[in-house]
Amino acid sequence: MNPNKLTLLVKASIIAGFTLVSPILSAAEKTIPELVDAVNGTPDAASREAGKAVKLRNHSKGFCTSGTFKPAPQLQKILDIPFFKQDAIKVTARFSLGGTNPQISDKTPGRFLSLKIDGETENLNFVTTNVPVFFASNLDDFFTFQTKVKQGAEGKQWLIDNQPSAKAFFDYLKQLPPSPSFANSRYFGVNSFLFSAQKGGAQQGETVAGKWIFEPVAGTVALNATELANLSDDFLKAELLSRIKTQPAQWNLYIQLAETGDEINDPTVIWPETRQRLLVGRVIIDGERDADPQVQQCDRGIFNPLLLPKGITASADPILNARTAAYVESFIRRQ
Repeated sequence: MNPNKLTLLVKASIIAGFTLVSPILSAAEKTIPELVDAVNGTPDAASREAGKAVKLRNHSKGFCTSGTFKPAPQLQKILDIPFFKQDAIKVTARFSLGGTNPQISDKTPGRFLSLKIDGETENLNFVTTNVPVFFASNLDDFFTFQTKVKQGAEGKQWLIDNQPSAKAFFDYLKQLPPSPSFANSRYFGVNSFLFSAQKGGAQQGETVAGKWIFEPVAGTVALNATELANLSDDFLKAELLSRIKTQPAQWNLYIQLAETGDEINDPTVIWPETRQRLLVGRVIIDGERDADPQVQQCDRGIFNPLLLPKGITASADPILNARTAAYVESFIRRQ
């Protein structure tokens, strides 16, 4: 697309006057340990200690691999993010399923991708899912959702009846078929970030809001009921690692731009597909660095979505701003 046209679109979607919220929670909100308890299903002191003993974590079923990220040079005509001026940047990736059960079936529809892109002097992490809408807009609703889903069908029905955002999430998940490969899934960053506009494209110091979207180069593919029945409960890891021996798994990374009036700080809101997107670059997963200790040990650390290079800052989304503290709390419990 013509860079001048993109510049006009960025100007139209300038978001000014954001005040970032602190990750320190207010008295009315749940504490970080309580949020981690809700995710892990450890609501009291005894169950929390039991959870620590077995090193409970969300997305417990997953694996790490490696590749590179190649930025798109034309992005610098629109956004001022020096990190993306590098030629090729090493990537550590973790593909996973949701939940704390390491035996969860791969036949479930949820797919997750976390990335660490480690540049020469700065880093950028991603935490993404194949569902573009989140189930809670604030920490109290997040706590309630996690607590209720642990109650099974009755708790899920309560959420559907009482929390519209949870109902929208379940409705989307219901119509989402499982993919035959992690490589055939789109991945969404449900939280918004603020990106510095390039001089000449907008006034210096202004920012544009956007969300991350990873589009699979191989396209999206869905399994039908017969295909799904013929697969084991553990096909995804073997499929991807076999695939990348002969051909890399690749995604084009985009920033979906907000327009005036779009809700920036609420991850339960999906922006229209018609929103303008900027190509950031391409993720290439080839496994060539899989023997690297950093890759082999990536399960032991965290992917921090607030570890951001110059030119990118967090929005005021309370879910986003609580992620790092929650991930650190979970990490500490697993040690």
